[in-house]
Amino acid sequence: MTQMKVKTQTSSIELFSCLLEQLSQGPVVFAIVTATQGQVDSQVGEKLLVWGDAQSTGSLTENTVKATIITQAFSVLKTGIAQKTVIDPGNNMFAVSSVPATEKSTDQVHVWLTRWQGEDAIATAQATLCALQTNQPSRLIVPLVTGQFPYIVNHDSPSLRNLQGQEAYIEEL
Repeated sequence: MTQMKVKTQTSSIELFSCLLEQLSQGPVVFAIVTATQGQVDSQVGEKLLVWGDAQSTGSLTENTVKATIITQAFSVLKTGIAQKTVIDPGNNMFAVSSVPATEKSTDQVHVWLTRWQGEDAIATAQATLCALQTNQPSRLIVPLVTGQFPYIVNHDSPSLRNLQGQEAYIEEL
C-alpha cells in the first residue's frame, strides 16, 4: 500500500469553511498536490478549490500549476470523475498528462482532483472543519482511486485497513 502522509498547515479552517460555503451552492473541485519531483515551488499538501466559472482559492503558490489545475478542473466538474494530473511547470508550463513522464522533464507536480458535491461532501467538509476547530486528532483520507470519495477518520480508526493495495493521500488534521 502506497500512502503519502503529511502534516501541513494548508488544511486550514479558512479553506474548509470556503469549501463548505461553496458546496451549498454547487459542486467544487478539490485539488491536492500529492507528490513533487525536481526543482518545483509546489509542495505536497498544497490545495486549491475551484468552482463556478474558474473561481478559486487555496494555498497553491506556483502560478503555472494553479492555472493548469483550474483548466483541468472543468473536466472534473463536468464529469465528476476524479483524476491524477502530472504537470511540468518548466518551459512547457502546460504539459499535462495522467502519468509521470519518465524521459521528459524531471520537474513534475502530481495533483489529484476530486469533485465534491452533495450531502456526503458537505458532511466530510463539516467533519474536517470540526476536527480543525477542536484540535481533534483526525486524518483526512483521500484515496487516489477514481470512484472513492475522501473521508475523515480518527487517529486509531481501523478504516485505514480499507486502503490496502491502494494509493492514498493522508493528512494529519
